[in-house]
Amino acid sequence: MHPLDEFRSFTGEHAAVLVAIVLCTAVAIAAARRRGPSPRPTPTERAIGWAYLAAWVTTFAALAFPPLLGPDRVLPLQMCHLTGAAAAALLITRRRWLRPLVYFWGLALCTQALSTPTLTEGPATWPFWFFWITHGLIVGVAAYDIAVLGYRPGLRDYGIACAGAALYVVLVLPLDIAFGWNYGFLGPDRPEVRTIVDVLGPWPQRIVLMVAIVAIAMAVLLLPWRLLRARKA
Repeated sequence: MHPLDEFRSFTGEHAAVLVAIVLCTAVAIAAARRRGPSPRPTPTERAIGWAYLAAWVTTFAALAFPPLLGPDRVLPLQMCHLTGAAAAALLITRRRWLRPLVYFWGLALCTQALSTPTLTEGPATWPFWFFWITHGLIVGVAAYDIAVLGYRPGLRDYGIACAGAALYVVLVLPLDIAFGWNYGFLGPDRPEVRTIVDVLGPWPQRIVLMVAIVAIAMAVLLLPWRLLRARKA
């Protein structure tokens, strides 16, 4: 296999991608803060959002044609797929209900894909770029919403994120069980590469632990804002 066709975690290539995501996010935040606040989505925000949604739709439409990879890999049912679409929609619309999904799901869940990516394809393939663009957009928009748009999550936002995550489990877990899939890592199989799932014990007991960890992680993301409000009060 050609080196550009394969990706391996914890390599210089992995570090370079993470640095690129941090730099792009920092530049976007700095440019927006220099421009000043805007009550409506800016043309740049909309352009980025629409471009990503176009790539999102095109990617999953293309996966329906040969070479077919199987429904366990080509359906947009991973939480990061949904969060990426939510992040793009947030840039386009600034809908309030999208903000907790991007913030809590993005930072509590999708950041795991940055540290322990399940990606195996290299930069010579489109999946490599779609994977990193998706996760970079999620984390970048979450940070942008805080630093530029002034989002300050509250207890209601935490509730929305938890309710959405619970709905995701209710909808996706039966599909994983029925068809032998592993969307959301809720199925009995483990990812091809090592992730946090490997230390959570056997299935199905680990599902309870995963749900608890997600709820706690999102609560930790809420805590600084609760403390800040209490201090101001």
